[in-house]
Amino acid sequence: MHDLWKPFFQNTSPIFEHISPYAQTFDDFSNWPNLNDYNNLLKKIHANPRSKNKAALSFIPQETNPISVDEEYEVRIYKTGNIQTRLNNWHDFFQVMIWCRFLETKKIINQLHAQAIINRNKSSNNSQRSAVENTLTLFDECGAILVSSNKFLIDLIRGHSWTQLFLNNREKFNNELQCFVFGHALYEKALNPYLGMTAHSIIIEVEKPFFSLTPDEQCRILDEQLCCYFSSLEKINTQLLQPFPILGVPGWDKDNIKPAYYDNKDYFREKRLKI
Repeated sequence: MHDLWKPFFQNTSPIFEHISPYAQTFDDFSNWPNLNDYNNLLKKIHANPRSKNKAALSFIPQETNPISVDEEYEVRIYKTGNIQTRLNNWHDFFQVMIWCRFLETKKIINQLHAQAIINRNKSSNNSQRSAVENTLTLFDECGAILVSSNKFLIDLIRGHSWTQLFLNNREKFNNELQCFVFGHALYEKALNPYLGMTAHSIIIEVEKPFFSLTPDEQCRILDEQLCCYFSSLEKINTQLLQPFPILGVPGWDKDNIKPAYYDNKDYFREKRLKI
C-alpha cells in the first residue's frame, strides 16, 4: 500500500515548521518525489555529504532483508553511504527531511548505531539489541530537542509540571523555550495527530539571543551542539531522554487553548517517584 501524497502538508501544523523550507521544494509535485529528487535536495543543502566513515551519502531503493552485518541498515549507511529509502512513503520522506535539516546529528547517531550493531554481532548474545541501539532508535524515530534559556522552565519539564509549563508559562514559548521535532516517525504521526503523541527529548540550554536567530541559524547551531552532545557521551541509555507531550505546546493542537485540556492525566502524566 502506497501512502497518499499531500502537497502543502507543512501548512497544516506548526509542528512542521523546521522542515517546512525543504518540504516546500515539492509543493508543485502532483505525485511523490523520487530518489533523484531526494538526492538533489540533500546535495543542494550540503556540499558533498558524507558519513562519518567518509562514504558519500545518497538515498537508494529499499532492498531485501540483510543477510550479513555489513548489510544492516545503519551499518550500510556508515560504511557505504547508502541510505535505503522507500518511495511513496511518509516515514521515509520525513527521514529524508531530517538528513537534510540535521545532517551532522544524523551522521553521529548513525556512527554510534553502526558501531553498536557491529559490537553486538561479535558477542555470543547477538540477537538481543543493546541499550545503545534502543536509545538511538527511540530518539531517531520519536526524538525532539527542547531548547531553553530559562532554567525554571527546564525544571518544570524535568518535573513533569505540565500545567504550570504549558498554561501558566504559555507566553514563554518561542521566547525562552522552543521544541524542535527531530524524529521522523513523530513527523509522520503529526500528519494525523492524536493525544498520546510523546517526544523522547534532549534538553539543550542556550542564551536568550538564540531566540532572535532565524530558524535556519537555530537549526545549524542545534545540529552542531547535538552532534557534540552525542560524541561526548560515555554511556547511552533511555534515561538520557526526557518524555515530552508535544501537543501541549501552545498552538500545536487547536484545543490546547482551553485550560481543561491539560487536565488529561493519561497524557500529561505526573512524574513517577523512584522507590
